[in-house]
Amino acid sequence: MSGRIGLTPSPRRPPRRAGLKQHVSPRPRSTSRPGPRLDDELAAIRRLVGQVLQSSRRVEARSAQAEAPATTAGPLFDLSLKLLESQVSTDLADEVTGAVRDELGAGELADPATVRDATLRQIARRIGVVSTPQPPGKRADGRPSVIALIGPTGVGKTTTVAKLAATCKLRYGKRVGLITADTYRIAAVEQLRTYAEIVGIPLKVVLAPQDIPGAIDALADCDTIILDTAGRSQRDAARLDELGEFLRAAEPDQIQLVLSLASAESVIAAAADRYGALGPDRLLLTKLDEAVDYSVVLNTARRVGLPISFVTTGQEVPDHIEAASAERLARLVLDGGSAWQAISGGR
Repeated sequence: MSGRIGLTPSPRRPPRRAGLKQHVSPRPRSTSRPGPRLDDELAAIRRLVGQVLQSSRRVEARSAQAEAPATTAGPLFDLSLKLLESQVSTDLADEVTGAVRDELGAGELADPATVRDATLRQIARRIGVVSTPQPPGKRADGRPSVIALIGPTGVGKTTTVAKLAATCKLRYGKRVGLITADTYRIAAVEQLRTYAEIVGIPLKVVLAPQDIPGAIDALADCDTIILDTAGRSQRDAARLDELGEFLRAAEPDQIQLVLSLASAESVIAAAADRYGALGPDRLLLTKLDEAVDYSVVLNTARRVGLPISFVTTGQEVPDHIEAASAERLARLVLDGGSAWQAISGGR
C-alpha cells in the first residue's frame, strides 16, 4: 500500500506547467517593430535601391535614343567623362552631351574631331556673353552714362575698375571719369588715384550717396563714368543695403557684378545669389589666370544667368582684360590648363 501511495500523482505538476508558461511568455516580444536604428538602415537601403533604379532608367533612355552603338561608348562618351572630371555639374554635362547627340548623326558621332567641335559649340551656347561690350557713351539728355561695379571683397574690383577705365579710353576712345565710393580702404583710393593719373582720367571721391549727383555733374564732360563701390561681404545685409543707396543715387546705365574665378564655387554661388538683389545686368569675371578649374565659368554662367562682359587674366593694367568670348571660354572649360597655355601663350 505504501508503494501505491508512493505512486500517487504529485500535486506539484500544475505549478510546473505554470512555470513553463512563465518561461515562454516573453517570446512574443521578438515580433515587436524594429528599433530606430534598424528603421534608418532600411530607409537608407530603400533610397539606394531607388537611386540605382532611377540611374538605370536614365541610361536605358539614353541608349534608346542613340542612333548607333558607337554613341554609347566612343568620342561623345569620353568627352562626357572629361566634363564630369573637370567638375562641370552633372546636369550641365548631361545637357551638353544630349544636345550633341541630337545634333549629330550616327556617322558623325563616331568621328572624334566632329564630336569635339559640336561639344565646344554646345558649351559656348550655354555661356552667355555681351554681344557689344563697347561701353555706352553719353545719354540722350547729354549727361554721361554710368557703369557701376559691385561685388564682394577680395575679387580685385579696384584694379578691374582701372583696367576697364583704360580700356574705355584707349580701346574705345571714350572720355572716361572715375568715381570711387570705396572710402573704407584708404589704400584703395590711393591705388585708384595713381591709376587715374597714369592713364589721364579724372577721379572724384564720394563719402555718402548724396555726394554722387555732384560728382557726376563735375564729370559732365565725360562720355562714360565708372563707379567703384566698396567691397561688401554677402553676409553683411546692412552694408549691402547701404550699397543699394549708392546705386539708387547714381542711377547707373549698367551694373556689373564682379566675381573672382579664384574663389571656391560655393563662395561664388553665395555672392551671386546675394548680390542679385541689387539688380546687376552683366557679369565681369576676374582672375581667370588663377582659377583652380575652369568648369566654374560654365557652372557660374548657368547659375547667375547674366551675360559676361569682360574677363581679367592677370594683374597688369590695362593689358590683362578682354571682352568675353564664349568660344574661348568653352575651350577652357573643355581643355582646362592646356587651353589656357594656348590662349595666354601669345602674350
